[in-house]
Amino acid sequence: MPVGRRAFMGGLAAATTLPAFHPAAAQSNKPAAAKGKTLIKGGYVVSMDKTVGELPVGDVLIEGGKILDVGKSIRAADATVIDARQKVVLPGLIDTHRHTWETVTRSLISEGDLAVYIKVITGTLGPRYRPEDVYIGNLLGAVGALNAGITTMLDWSHITNSPAHADSAIKGLADSGMRSIYAYGYSPDPAVAKAPDIETRRDTDIRRIKQQYFRSDDQLMTMAIATRDVAGTPKKAFIDIKLARELGMRVTMHITKAGGITKLNEAGLLGPDMTFVHTDGIEATDEEYQMMAAHGGTISTSSATEIMSGHGFPSAQRWLKYGLRPSFSVDNETRMPADLFAQMRALVMSDHMLETDRARKEGGKPTLIPIRDVLEFATLQGARATGLDAKVGTLTPGKRADLILIDLDDISLIPATDPVATVVLRVQPANVSWVFVDGQVKKRAGKLVGIDLNRVRRLTNVSTKYVLGLMRDAGEDIRSG
Repeated sequence: MPVGRRAFMGGLAAATTLPAFHPAAAQSNKPAAAKGKTLIKGGYVVSMDKTVGELPVGDVLIEGGKILDVGKSIRAADATVIDARQKVVLPGLIDTHRHTWETVTRSLISEGDLAVYIKVITGTLGPRYRPEDVYIGNLLGAVGALNAGITTMLDWSHITNSPAHADSAIKGLADSGMRSIYAYGYSPDPAVAKAPDIETRRDTDIRRIKQQYFRSDDQLMTMAIATRDVAGTPKKAFIDIKLARELGMRVTMHITKAGGITKLNEAGLLGPDMTFVHTDGIEATDEEYQMMAAHGGTISTSSATEIMSGHGFPSAQRWLKYGLRPSFSVDNETRMPADLFAQMRALVMSDHMLETDRARKEGGKPTLIPIRDVLEFATLQGARATGLDAKVGTLTPGKRADLILIDLDDISLIPATDPVATVVLRVQPANVSWVFVDGQVKKRAGKLVGIDLNRVRRLTNVSTKYVLGLMRDAGEDIRSG
C-alpha cells in the first residue's frame, strides 16, 4: 500500500526545521585544539602497537590532540592527571560500515531478516526520508557510537535522495564531534536512482561536496564513495570507483553475491583503497578472497548483524587463510545495538562453532582465533580499512589521541584475570568511562559531555513520529515486515 501524499506532506509540515547547512558550518569538521596536557596514569595500557606493547601498569601522555608518550611512570608536572587504576586504556574502537541514517529505526524490525530489511527500511522508508530525518539519524547514531567507545565511524550513506540529504548527513556527523568518514552512497528511491541524468547529477554532487567540505585531509571527517552494486550494475560501480580514484578517495562496497569481485578483477579495478562489506556466506568465493588479498583490499564484517540477517556465519579462519584481517562494523541498528563488543563476540562464537564442527568432521583440533587478534580487528584493522592507520588505531607516540578507558572494577567484570579477554568477552558500552577524540573529552566518568542530549531527544522524537506514521500508512507490520 503506498504512503498517502497527504500524510507525507502533513508529516513534513509538522517536522522541526533544522538550520541550513552552509559551508561555514563545516568549520566544526576541523579538529579543535585540545588545551594543555593530560596524563592518563596507572592503567592497564593495551597499545595495539607491537613496539610499545601491553603495559600492566602504564601511562599515556597527550597534548594538542596528539599522543606524546606511552610508557611507565611518565612525569609531566604541568598535566591534568586522570587516575586510570582499575581501568583498561586502549585505542578507540573503529566502525567501518554503518548506515547511520537508519538510527531512529532502532529495533524496528526485530524479527525480520534481510528481505524484511530491504522491504521496510530501504523500500518503504528510505525513499520518503527527509533531510532532517537523515540529520538526526546521523547525529543520534554518532553520539551512540561515542557512548559505546567508538571514536571513528564510516557512515555508509545510501540515502542520497538529494543534495540536501547529503548535506544533512555531513552536518549530523560534524555536530557529534567524532572522527568519521562520510561515504557518499546512492538513493533507495527508484525515481532518483533510475533518473536519466543520474550519472551527471551524482558526479556534480560528489565534486561539490568534496570541494565544499573536504578540501583537506587534516580534519575530523574525511570522504569516501560507497559504490553501487557491482554484481547487479557493474558499469555504475565502475563509474563510482574511477571517480573516487580521480578525487583521491577510498571506496567501500557491499558484496551481495559471488562474482562481483571477479568482475572487478577482470576490469582491472581491484586495489588497496577498497573495503569489501559482507563477504561471509555466499557473498564471496575462495578465489575472490585471493583476488582481494592479492590487490591489498580490506574487509568489514558486522558479524552479529550478518547472522541476524541470514548472510551466513562469519569465519575468521577463512579470511585469515588468505591474509585478510577483517575490521568490524555495526551495519545498522534495526536489530542490533551500536556496540562493537557484541560484534566481536559474535565473530568469536561463529568462528569457534565453525572450527569445532570442522574438526569433528575432519579430525584434529579446531583452530581458535586469538582474543587479542579480535581486539586488533576492532582497532588497528579498522584504521587500515578506513585509510586512517597513520593517524589512529594504536596508542603510538605521534598519532592522534583517540582513546578510551574501560572500568574493570564493575561487579559484572571482576575479577578481570585477563583484561584484554575481559574487553572482548564481557565489556558492555556502560563500562566505557572515558572517551577521547583528537584529545577532546567526549565521555567523562561514564557521562557524555559536549552534546545537548535534550536536543537530540527532541529531534529524535519528531523524526520517530514521522517514520512510524509512514509505517502505519504503508500498512506494514513493524515487527516482521
